[in-house]
Amino acid sequence: MKPQPHFLAICWDATAEDGTPVTMRAMLCKAHRQVIALESSSARGVPRQFGESCDLCQGREPKALRPDLPEGQ
Repeated sequence: MKPQPHFLAICWDATAEDGTPVTMRAMLCKAHRQVIALESSSARGVPRQFGESCDLCQGREPKALRPDLPEGQ
């Protein structure tokens, strides 16, 4: 039986177009998690957040988290 892909949510720190710091969040497959981890040392998992598909594989952009909400909301 072929193993099913695992889609996990991760967050990482980035810079918005206007130069302000922002935290990004996406549901990613293992390959895309590795790409983000290589590009950003701040990449970290979001506890107990699993998904059905990879945002990047499906053409969806990562989401910027609102600074006034706790991570993951």
